[in-house]
Amino acid sequence: MSEFIHFFEVLKESITNDEFVKLTVSKPIRKSEGLLNVYARLFKIDNKDVFELKYRYADDNQFKQFTLEELKSELESLLVNKFRTACLFTLNEDLIVLVSKKKLVSYRDNAPSFKNKLP
Repeated sequence: MSEFIHFFEVLKESITNDEFVKLTVSKPIRKSEGLLNVYARLFKIDNKDVFELKYRYADDNQFKQFTLEELKSELESLLVNKFRTACLFTLNEDLIVLVSKKKLVSYRDNAPSFKNKLP
């Protein structure tokens, strides 16, 4: 979806500038499915950027690893089909993505929540 272009540009820029802290996807559309939220953290493995997504269910956690391109398609799928909100935390700003019931995408910039990267 082209509505997420700004979100992905800010994500890529935060990685390039070494300002990415974490990413949270929340507010499930259907709580009955059990998936509460998804957290993304960035790791360097063999000098390559790898994102680990933690899928938090009511009774279990699952982990999956993605490249940046794979992460983009996974986030798009999550935001269109399962969740209403994503928050990208960087050292520069917090970018909040909101998806309405009619699948309209809007953005909100907030002051950064983090002054340092997570360990």
